[in-house]
Amino acid sequence: TRLFAVALCAALALPTSLPAQHAGHAGHAELTTINGVAPRGVYRPLEEVVVLLDVTASDGQRLVVTRGIRRAGTRAPIHVHEHGGHTCVLSGTITDFVEGHPDTVWPAGSCYYMPANTPMTAANLGTEDAVLMDTFKLPPGAPTITIVEQGLPR
Repeated sequence: TRLFAVALCAALALPTSLPAQHAGHAGHAELTTINGVAPRGVYRPLEEVVVLLDVTASDGQRLVVTRGIRRAGTRAPIHVHEHGGHTCVLSGTITDFVEGHPDTVWPAGSCYYMPANTPMTAANLGTEDAVLMDTFKLPPGAPTITIVEQGLPR
């Protein structure tokens, strides 16, 4: 499945970047911790983000697939995905921090689910950059990610 995912990325790569991330989220106070602990890693946005697919499915929902690079030693801001989603780690290793769940390490070739409306962050605590593929199914116009971390540059 890893080779299929890599081939899919290569075949569908478009020179388009994602819309800017959305700040704030009604229903979530701005946060600085996950499970009472400040996230490890230096905050830095996902890099070289490419939209591989952004279509309206037959059920009227939007299907969005992206690929990006999480640099070694960096992490995502604390955020929520209002409609959930999943990430596949194509190379490198990601540590996922999700409120109410144990920290989990995901190596290359694995995928993980991001539960809806649950504060989370993901970090590359290794020495090799990680390539990630994210998939979201959501209503048209809904953001894929909503940043809820306090104190970050907006």
